[in-house]
Amino acid sequence: MILQLIATFTGSASQCYQLAYLLSQYIRMYEPHSARENTVVFPTFHNLVSQEQFKELGEKFEEIEEQKFGEDGFKTIVEQIAEIEKALGIYDLNQFTPNCNL
Repeated sequence: MILQLIATFTGSASQCYQLAYLLSQYIRMYEPHSARENTVVFPTFHNLVSQEQFKELGEKFEEIEEQKFGEDGFKTIVEQIAEIEKALGIYDLNQFTPNCNL
């Protein structure tokens, strides 16, 4: 839904509200998911496979990524995200960083 909204984004108040809502719902889902991956899933996975198996899996995932997204797929996706962030005015993270020089 977020990508559909972005494709036709004009910056109207209703679209901004809808985008903010969708992003907040995504964040609400993603934060606990990411925390669980980092504290439970990945540490457990590292304990289940050898270092060699882990390296082989990493190489296999890179092959899959290249097949699905092309040779520079990850780089291209990161660039696309940067363009979306620029269009939405959220690219510069300094605007969200607290000023500690009070």
